[in-house]
Amino acid sequence: MRQLKYILFFLILGFIFSCTKSESSKSDKFKIDPLPVIQNAMKNKKYLIIIFESADCRYCSKLNKEVLSDFKVKERLIKDKFDVAIVNVYGKRKVIDPETKEEMNEQILAYVYKVQGFPTIAVFDPTQNYKLLFKITGYLPKENFINMIDYIGSGCYKKVPFEKYLENNKTC
Repeated sequence: MRQLKYILFFLILGFIFSCTKSESSKSDKFKIDPLPVIQNAMKNKKYLIIIFESADCRYCSKLNKEVLSDFKVKERLIKDKFDVAIVNVYGKRKVIDPETKEEMNEQILAYVYKVQGFPTIAVFDPTQNYKLLFKITGYLPKENFINMIDYIGSGCYKKVPFEKYLENNKTC
C-alpha cells in the first residue's frame, strides 16, 4: 500500500510538471524575446515584421524552417532594413504595439491586430510612424516572402500595387 502511494505521488508530480511546461518551451521559435526586436526596429527606423504564431502550428514551423532560416531571405531582410519579431499568440511576454507604442502582452497584441489564423504576418512602416502596412494570414513560400521584402524595401509599395509590381518585372 505504501509503495502504491509513492508511485501515485510521483505520477501526479510528473503530470503536474508536464502540464505546467510553458507554451514557449515547446518550440525554439519563441526563445527570442520579441520586445527587444520591436524596440530595435523602432529605434533604428527599420521596417518591422511581426509574425504571430502558435506553438503547435505546422505552417508556422514550415515558415521558420523553409523561409526565415533561408540565407537569401536573411540577406534581403538585412539589405532592406527589416527586423522580424515572432510573437506567441498565447504568450504572456511583454511587447510593444508599434502603432500606439503601448506596452502589453503577446496575447493582447494578437487580439489588437485581430489575428485569426496562423501564421499571420504583419508589416509596419517606419516612414509612417509604424502604421500597419498590411497583414497576411497564412504561409508564404520563400519566393513570395522575398518578393514582399523587395517590394517594401524598394519603396514601390508607395507607388504601385503589389500585383502591378510583379507584372512590371519587379519594378515601380
